[in-house]
Amino acid sequence: MEEKNKPLELALDLLKHTQIARNNEYRYINPDFGIVISFAGLDSYLFKIGQPYRTKEGRIIRALRGRARISVNLIEYDAFPEMIIITPPDSIIQVISFSPDYDFQVIVASNNFLPVPHREDLTDSYMKQGIVIKLTDKEWEEMGMYFSLIWETVQESTFRKEVVQHLLTALLYNIRYIQKKNQSSINQSPSHQEELFRRFIALVNEYNKKERTVSFYADKLCLTPRYLNTVIRQVSQQTVMEWINQAVTLEAQVLLKHSNLMVYQIADELNFPNPSFFCKFFKRRTGMTPQEYQKR
Repeated sequence: MEEKNKPLELALDLLKHTQIARNNEYRYINPDFGIVISFAGLDSYLFKIGQPYRTKEGRIIRALRGRARISVNLIEYDAFPEMIIITPPDSIIQVISFSPDYDFQVIVASNNFLPVPHREDLTDSYMKQGIVIKLTDKEWEEMGMYFSLIWETVQESTFRKEVVQHLLTALLYNIRYIQKKNQSSINQSPSHQEELFRRFIALVNEYNKKERTVSFYADKLCLTPRYLNTVIRQVSQQTVMEWINQAVTLEAQVLLKHSNLMVYQIADELNFPNPSFFCKFFKRRTGMTPQEYQKR
């Protein structure tokens, strides 16, 4: 029996047992690993423009054609061909726009799927912050070979777990080498302010359900509230509170659309003093009441 108040996530165990597409021959999913070789071919009705979704596992996305704009944990990215995007586990992803011809490939692995000797090493690199890399033609072809090899391997009658694990490990190490090469060749290391912004956003994504004061995040970063606000505004043209409110709004949208929680339970989950306060906040942010958003 499904737990009544458990929020639904885009997780492998859910997607495996859910009809999300018309052409399932373009995907392979088991409880630990999944790959989609063509999302356009899949003809999925899973994603809707502007609707945020929480993803339990990390994703490796390889854009094939067209153009899209997506938000990963509050940060927006343009996704177009010859680009690799890695999203961390427990991310909120939102499709903002995409062209009619947009297509991509995606690999999804459970957080414990990688072999133990490499798991912690690669987890530190890829599972805490998202990564977006523009590839050269040669690097793009190499990435395509990894995806093709993994796809061909999962077509075997028996799931060859060790083979897929090591192909995925090699793919991630190759992405790491490309990222380091790009950073050293064009001096892409983030500035001190940019690094503070990244750390701030990570904290907001982690704590926004309970903590909504500038002083809390300033303390976490060992800064004064005034200095934190100055840095965040300089880097992003938004204030600390604007980022916090945006994160809370996304959390509310996910819970309203993808959980069985009642509005008053969501208000409590997001640490609002009462449902009325939550409803006013949500309407001010979205132009709709929570009930109107659920029924949209």
